[in-house]
Amino acid sequence: MNRSALTVALCAASILTLPCAAAQKELNETHRYPAHPGKRVVLDAATLDVSVRAADVPDVEVTTELRISGISEERATAWVAQHTPEAADSQDRLTVTVRPGHSGFLGLGLLTARARLGVVAPTSVIPDITTTSGSIALRGDFPSADPLMLRTATGDMEVTGAARSIDIRSASGSCRLEVVRPLDQLFARSSSGDVTLTGGARRLEVDTSSGNVWVNNLSGSASVETSNGKITLRWDRLPDGSLVKVRSASGKVQIVLPAAARPAGTLHTTTGTIRCDLPGTVNEAGDTVTLEGSGSTLDIETASGEIIVSLADR
Repeated sequence: MNRSALTVALCAASILTLPCAAAQKELNETHRYPAHPGKRVVLDAATLDVSVRAADVPDVEVTTELRISGISEERATAWVAQHTPEAADSQDRLTVTVRPGHSGFLGLGLLTARARLGVVAPTSVIPDITTTSGSIALRGDFPSADPLMLRTATGDMEVTGAARSIDIRSASGSCRLEVVRPLDQLFARSSSGDVTLTGGARRLEVDTSSGNVWVNNLSGSASVETSNGKITLRWDRLPDGSLVKVRSASGKVQIVLPAAARPAGTLHTTTGTIRCDLPGTVNEAGDTVTLEGSGSTLDIETASGEIIVSLADR
């Protein structure tokens, strides 16, 4: 290679390794919308994290926080534009939507991004929240929410407060609920996400594949189905007429009933084991226990999972 060609090659290499000028872009803006009792606040936030708080305020306050750095000016501007929500408001419904496109490879260098949607709302509204990978955090009492709708693909969900009922749909995101008074009903459907509730529900329906289910302070009927997730259910009260139906393939099932409970029903396993503190009879095969109580009914079945039914300490 002659000297001229070598110079051209070195110049080309210098151009290829020259870093782009990194930029930092931020968006912090707040909008307020009139609130009316029973108004539905629909948040479709995609990849943004969502935080909702109940407060003694007259309007719905929506704050968008976006920050990105470590990429080119052009791409940073495009990212902020893609993640900026659009709002449509009417008397009975506020819809806030984020539709980020495919960002692709954002560029070389250190990338720092934050995307968050914060909502402060009166207790009289009804939140309805959906994300794809964004997390959901909700605090406060929304007594008109029947149900409070929470949906996500991979984001985790956390609720601290109250609602009349809660409806959860998730793929792999886990959900942790701590309510200050029992729900009328909790419905949860998940593929691999865990479902955890403390504070109680009068009716429970959970359907999950491999997620674990841990529910405390129940006071009524329950239906739980899982493949290999662990199930733990505890009751404060089990009224007459309640039905507890549990189906599991290989997951462990643990049921803790009030000390005075004496339900009827059956406990059955194919190859697993059964331990039960309640009076009943065991069949010759040793795979089924028939309970000798009345009032409420247990219908619990596993393939290879262990079944444990016990009474709470007096």
